[in-house]
Amino acid sequence: MIDELDSDLSQITNNVVLIPAAGVGKRFGGHLPKQYCKIKDRMVLDITLDKFLSLESVDLVVLIVSPTDEHYQSLSSITSDKLVLIDGGEDRSNSVNNGLRFLFDNGLPDETPILVHDAVRPCISDRDIQALLDFYAENKQACFLAEPVNDSLRKVDIYDQVVESVDREQLVKALTPQMSRFIDLKHALATIVKNDFVVTDEVGALINCDIPVSAITAQDLNIKITRQSDLLLAETILSAES
Repeated sequence: MIDELDSDLSQITNNVVLIPAAGVGKRFGGHLPKQYCKIKDRMVLDITLDKFLSLESVDLVVLIVSPTDEHYQSLSSITSDKLVLIDGGEDRSNSVNNGLRFLFDNGLPDETPILVHDAVRPCISDRDIQALLDFYAENKQACFLAEPVNDSLRKVDIYDQVVESVDREQLVKALTPQMSRFIDLKHALATIVKNDFVVTDEVGALINCDIPVSAITAQDLNIKITRQSDLLLAETILSAES
């Protein structure tokens, strides 16, 4: 693990990955944060980390955890010489912003490609990561993995009464990783945090600053573990990969 107090990142030439893992997962329930639950004796977060730590095209992975986190030391990935730990904030935007400030303060070049990935998306495939990297390398434009919306959509009121149908033709679900130039994301997140704007992901911050972003259709299942039942589904997906 890299010592964050003695880091010179000015020589980094490849991709950097930020993984925010400071959330407690209220919808998941239980006493253990969902990123530390196990799938076949491996922590969800370890599975996610290994997907990126194993890539030659990734120079650094920044894991952002809660200041009160008592579980991260049990990660098998904790000894990786590509990994650095940063304290998170009160929400996702603040956590990612903390990670970006660390990178900036330690000299990361402005043009460095940054990927932000949810800690609880352990099923991300190498193929989809590579598709994102390839698009960015060719176009030098912010991008994210996306899933087309296939279901019929209805807008309801506070009483759950349908008020209108929503056209799904140009709608996608925003997945992760979400990728951009380092300095663009730093400025976008700093603006969001400074002005107390509410965004749910990095794409929201980028488009708020009028930075173009492209959706890259994911080829493989990339579920986010939100509820207990998602653990079984993730296990099924990961078993099919091996």
